[in-house]
Amino acid sequence: MRDGSLEDVVGMWVDRMIEERGLRHPVEDEAAVYFTLLKKAVYGLLQTHEGNVKPSVDYREMLTNVLKEVRRGVQRSTGIEPEVEVEPTLSEFSESPQSSAVLPKGKHHEYWSSDSWRKDFYTTFSRWFWDMKDYAHPAGRRKSDFLWDVAEVWVTTAASAMVYYAKDDRQRWFETAQMLRYYADLTEDDGLRSLPWGRWGRYAKGNHEPKP
Repeated sequence: MRDGSLEDVVGMWVDRMIEERGLRHPVEDEAAVYFTLLKKAVYGLLQTHEGNVKPSVDYREMLTNVLKEVRRGVQRSTGIEPEVEVEPTLSEFSESPQSSAVLPKGKHHEYWSSDSWRKDFYTTFSRWFWDMKDYAHPAGRRKSDFLWDVAEVWVTTAASAMVYYAKDDRQRWFETAQMLRYYADLTEDDGLRSLPWGRWGRYAKGNHEPKP
């Protein structure tokens, strides 16, 4: 049974990623997921400690110990026994975030310039949302009632993200509210059935774009 702990939530997301990618080459895809998570986690911890507000726990020290164990494990599995143990550095896993906002040319151009990515994101987010129903039991709620509250959190989370850096930028607040109003109207009109990249996308008629 799900318990809502941090380990439980992380485990659920990891299992979901492995399940989604482990279709053709389960072993290779699972390994790729773990390695990607490792790089992302290390880089995220480094970024957190570089911020203005730092965590109360110094994860860098803990991370250094983990990297030592990883190095020892790799050495054992490959039969390499160095004479002098090399101290691991956190920079081995760090990478610079992409700052370019220009759509790269190549085979992925069509994917990102069409609604294909929206459909994929919609499907993935939808699965994550429905996974939340498993928390209804420990919360002592009916699944439908609990998911209604979860939906409120999802909608307000998206809106909050859009205005997070806006501070007193009321134009940004207004644009975010307009986006919410547009999809609210679309929901009331036809239950989002005309949303091209939504659940009923293949039956959609016309091209709906958010109002400016």
